[in-house]
Amino acid sequence: MKIKSQQLNLRYLCLLWLPCTLTIAQAQESNLVNLPDMVIESESDQSIGPLSNSISKSDFNRSSLESVNRADVNGVMRGLPSTGLSQANSNSLSGLTLRGASGGLGLVNFDGVPLFNNFTGFFPLSHYPLDLLDGVSATRGNNAIQNSSRTLGGSINLSSRQLNDGKAFLHTEGGSYGTLRNTAGIGTQNKLGNWTFAGGQTNIFEGISQASPANGGNNERDNSQLSTGLLRWNKDFKKLSVESSVYYVNSRDAYDGPGVLANKTRGWKDDPNSFVKQQTWLAQSKASYHLSDHWDSTLQFGFTQDQQTGRIGSLPKCCSMNLTSQLLLAHWRNTHKIALNTQKQQSLNLIWGVDAQQQHGENIDLLYKSTNSLTNNLVSPITRAEITWGNWLTSSEVRLDHYDQLGGDHVLFNINNSWRFIPTMMAWTKVGTGYRAPSINERLHPLFGTMKLAPESNIGGEIGWRWNPTHFYEINTSSYLQRYHNLIVLQQTAQGSIASANITEAHILGVEVQNSLQWNLKWKSGFSYTYMLTNNPNNPTNPRKNYQIPMRPTHQGQVWTEWKILTPVTLRVDLTYRDAVWADQDNTLKIKASPHLNASINYQVTPKIKLTLRGENINNQRTPDIYGFNYPGAAIYGGAYLDW
Repeated sequence: MKIKSQQLNLRYLCLLWLPCTLTIAQAQESNLVNLPDMVIESESDQSIGPLSNSISKSDFNRSSLESVNRADVNGVMRGLPSTGLSQANSNSLSGLTLRGASGGLGLVNFDGVPLFNNFTGFFPLSHYPLDLLDGVSATRGNNAIQNSSRTLGGSINLSSRQLNDGKAFLHTEGGSYGTLRNTAGIGTQNKLGNWTFAGGQTNIFEGISQASPANGGNNERDNSQLSTGLLRWNKDFKKLSVESSVYYVNSRDAYDGPGVLANKTRGWKDDPNSFVKQQTWLAQSKASYHLSDHWDSTLQFGFTQDQQTGRIGSLPKCCSMNLTSQLLLAHWRNTHKIALNTQKQQSLNLIWGVDAQQQHGENIDLLYKSTNSLTNNLVSPITRAEITWGNWLTSSEVRLDHYDQLGGDHVLFNINNSWRFIPTMMAWTKVGTGYRAPSINERLHPLFGTMKLAPESNIGGEIGWRWNPTHFYEINTSSYLQRYHNLIVLQQTAQGSIASANITEAHILGVEVQNSLQWNLKWKSGFSYTYMLTNNPNNPTNPRKNYQIPMRPTHQGQVWTEWKILTPVTLRVDLTYRDAVWADQDNTLKIKASPHLNASINYQVTPKIKLTLRGENINNQRTPDIYGFNYPGAAIYGGAYLDW
């Protein structure tokens, strides 16, 4: 069956916006209640109050994103605890791992809707400019009830930007590699609700090649165009709140591809004729209803379509990049809050619901005139109980995942216990299991996919500790142990190609530390560090040797400081470090360690005008993140923000 993308886009967008239309009609007949702006977190987090900090999580709100002063999500991910990030150039795909696991659909989520990966562990994070986001969070560990993700190591969650009535912004930036970025947005309010319209255009006219200079790649040539658009709407009533969002991406990138290198081996080679186009639609509508003091219910519908087209590489009969993937999502969740005493120091929360997903994909090979298609359905009832007893919180979660392909039925659990033993200090323990079937893109991708890819699963635990002695200082640390079965990775092969594969057994032990300190009103600093041991005990080449898992560094971290030199001028400097890593399962291809130094200066000319100047990789470290690929050198960007 051939996918008719335009018809499906219109059909599903109309379906998702139906709740908006019904709500608007209801609004004309109802007594409206104007509520203040609210930041909504997961119901589970709300219910447990201060003890919710037991989740290993790194949050960036709107103010933090502006302070980081980067172009897109890549800028906030590098250096986070237990978070691996790899790129070949500033506009290319980003390889992601969280606590040693990568992932497919759901490793990155937008407004609660899972996004498709391009292939195993690689996502186009450059398609999500920070100007169009209100928040970014990286949740480490398995907390499936928080969203519709099924990844084993955690997830990255993006929240679309919402502008208040009459607020608008314009941001323009230009710099190295012929880069020009422009974004703009406006918010308005009327009797139908609150509306946000935003979008942007990015052009890189002289970007670096993906291929390593040793493989014919040069410093400046490959170009890129990116267009993005966001429409967001929300409305609050007496007991009902409704929100919807639509996000659109259209990109075209010059690519390199597989070819025969000068030494007669295969590898990633410079190619002036290769290109990849990508178009992404995402739409979602969510309604939350307060039925009673003890019952809240939330229903969300979502739709995603990702279409890639192009051809890369100079090998004979290679290589189509044509792949279209679609997701339909329905997520229903109910929360019952029961106080066990009059002071509410003891309480019980029961959370139950169901998550349903349908993935469909088609791989069209232009050379062989063939089409491969695959559909996978998931139905997943979830129940969770949380008991707060003074300074203790115990929660348990049980989930049944039913796949009509790749696995059948799987019962999974998660148990968490937290204790705030003094007002400024808390500790927690977790244990749980996970299961993830490979996504459509991991199996169907015409170049990097593997149809025989097996599902991955894990069992593991975590202990953690956090100390908040004052409002100006926080330190937290955690240690985790995970045992993965059939861990899905993307790695170099003996033939010089890159392919998705399963690692039968993978053992990962990690320790992560994160710290932030406000020295005074003008100076604050922070650091993060991760020590991670990975082991593949069943490597078929030599089972007696402890092989490391590819692309998982033993040491990585970040140190940053932010200093308000004068009242309108702020300087931020950060240093990130990644230890050397192996690129292949047999530990024969090694990528050297890589430190990167970045700096930025913000000058607040007036309350509504800000000028920025930033330097990325100013130490000009060219060690690649990916074996056989390139990495951008020192770059400088200047920009101006106008807010009103």
